[in-house]
Amino acid sequence: MISFFEFWVSSKYLFPKTREKFFSLITLFSFFGISLGVATLIIVMSVMNGFREELTSKVLGINGHLKIKSIFNEGIQNTDNFGKTISDNFKNIKIHNIILSQGLMTYKGYSNGILKKGVSSKYFEDREIFTKKITDESLNKFRNNEGVLIGEKLRKKLGLKEGDFLTVLSPKNYETFIGNVPRSANFKVIGFFDVGMYEYDTSLIFFPIEIMQKFLNYGKKIDHYEIMVENFEDISKIKEKIKISLPEYFRIVDWRELNPSLFNAIEVERNVMFIILLLIIIVAAFNLISSMMILVSTKEKDIGVLRVIGVSKSQILKIFIINGFFIGFMGTVLGLVLGFLFCLNINEIKSFFELFLGSNLFSEEIYFFSNLPIILDLNQILRIVCISLFLSFIATIYPAIRATKIQPINLIKWD
Repeated sequence: MISFFEFWVSSKYLFPKTREKFFSLITLFSFFGISLGVATLIIVMSVMNGFREELTSKVLGINGHLKIKSIFNEGIQNTDNFGKTISDNFKNIKIHNIILSQGLMTYKGYSNGILKKGVSSKYFEDREIFTKKITDESLNKFRNNEGVLIGEKLRKKLGLKEGDFLTVLSPKNYETFIGNVPRSANFKVIGFFDVGMYEYDTSLIFFPIEIMQKFLNYGKKIDHYEIMVENFEDISKIKEKIKISLPEYFRIVDWRELNPSLFNAIEVERNVMFIILLLIIIVAAFNLISSMMILVSTKEKDIGVLRVIGVSKSQILKIFIINGFFIGFMGTVLGLVLGFLFCLNINEIKSFFELFLGSNLFSEEIYFFSNLPIILDLNQILRIVCISLFLSFIATIYPAIRATKIQPINLIKWD
């Protein structure tokens, strides 16, 4: 139990008089060190969380949670019957026929490598990432096989507008009696999409699946099925159930198998960043130890007087623990507030620095996103706060114990 007397003495030490301003300055450094450590850790981990979530949602929104493909990558025939069988047996999934191919796009002398994706109009209706990103008029034209959809960034880059024609070349050539002839055709631009990921918005072109089949001479064949699961947590269960019903010449893979290096790298980077930035708080805790040791040395005579008038060692211990822990607690609270404020206004702050410096801090070509994504994980923030408070408490123990070992008989003298 902590008494009012212990709080009172601790406050006197925490806010010293004019002659002890040096200690006050060291205390201030300890306080701001913990604040900056907590704020930095919250900001960086929130950005990492947001980056991972945004990247995952956009990659999965485009590519699906599960894929069913041929073992020999020869494509899938009889698409209507098999796809209908899967969708009838599993009510909580959405399945789409997909054709995927690389190619080269040219427009007014500009050439760029592209990824061609053949889909049906239902593909856009079933995926939240395209909600309100494609106009109803463009979707109707796509449904009627009138042309292709391109990314908003590519539109701005080339100055395209609806009704323009793109020339697309495919690596799948025609075989003629004089040799292989490049497969190329002109396609009308009927609309635009914007998923907010630079890589997709500049290099992905959606084709109506019937046009894609005709262009690549596929007949009724597709490359694979993409499956979207309503409940993300059920992916593993649904995968196992579908796997049992698949013919032996088919295989099913989930998003973790399709992008293992990317998402493992993000997870490892997030954990490493947490450990590295935690060192800031640890350094601040050592600074707190130093300031507490200075406090003990400057208050030796005061401690001696307290011992003479009957203050016990346990009370001395509590006084100095309260003192140090209060610094850590207030530093953690300030860091928490700064972290929240910075996270909530991070894109405005980024824009200010870009305007001030005259350069782009986070290029879309490198970081994929136009805005910094932020996700505040309350459990993670609570863990950061608890670690900070724990380190602050630990940092006070040794100086407090040193204070209890001071012998008043050796200190109380006439100057």
